[in-house]
Amino acid sequence: MPHSWHHPTAAMLDAVAATQPRSVLDVGPGMGKWGFLCREMLDWMPGRLDRGDWQVRIDGIEVFPYASPLHDWVYDSVRRADVRDVVDECAGYDLVILGDVLEHFDREVGRGLLRALVRTNRNVLISTPVHFFTQHVADNDHEQHRSVWGPTDFEEFDHDLWIQTGASMVVLLAGVGATIPTAHDRRVNRYLNRVPVVAPRGNLRALVRRLV
Repeated sequence: MPHSWHHPTAAMLDAVAATQPRSVLDVGPGMGKWGFLCREMLDWMPGRLDRGDWQVRIDGIEVFPYASPLHDWVYDSVRRADVRDVVDECAGYDLVILGDVLEHFDREVGRGLLRALVRTNRNVLISTPVHFFTQHVADNDHEQHRSVWGPTDFEEFDHDLWIQTGASMVVLLAGVGATIPTAHDRRVNRYLNRVPVVAPRGNLRALVRRLV
């Protein structure tokens, strides 16, 4: 969607804070939500309000011509392209964000995209619905849902994963040069997501993570 649910927002921003990127690529920015929130956290909150003082680069790749003043205001650039066609050029970023994007690809295409992104970027941050539903927005064929993803789909990557209110899943993947998440996080997630009472993000989950 060019916009998104509120459910994954806190977990996504926690991941942005944990990784402290100096460069961000927002894949499928739509109206510009994640560019705005990243700019707020990474430049405005530290007091760099004037554009000339910004220290974080935030770029976007958008396949559909959504019109939003945020594109010119908070991003350094927004490129019109299908990420699948230019993925080899999407390299060297500290953080790549796919906010409600992965479900728009067939599963094997999505897996290939993730593999390519973690090979050339430090971290990849994902939000995606945990249930499949049809979607039609703005006469944009790219907005149709083609897959649904679960915790086991990320097993090949070192990752951390949270399920938000049974609606959205947030996943942070480790790429080249990443210090978080680790293989230990992947093992803990494998255990946690088999136990319904502790699978959602929360105090009980945090306790289990420290003990496992």
